[in-house]
Amino acid sequence: MSAFGFKTSKPSDLTPFAQRVFDTLAKYTAFPWPIMLAQCRRADVEPATLQARDLHKVIDFMSEGVARFTSPEKGEALRAELRALV
Repeated sequence: MSAFGFKTSKPSDLTPFAQRVFDTLAKYTAFPWPIMLAQCRRADVEPATLQARDLHKVIDFMSEGVARFTSPEKGEALRAELRALV
């Protein structure tokens, strides 16, 4: 658990598509689950069962979150990879 009360490691109950999103995030940030969790909740989407039809709701949030903590270039690269998933 993090100091903020959420898991920082990958949950074991991710659907196959949510796993792909998690793995994509993991390429760009050391904290893929906290970003996925926070940004999906922000868009009222369940992160563990994230579906392709809902990914468009969180692509910008996730990309901006990664860019904020890493670099704008990583944020844009993530955005491109997530868009390719749908």
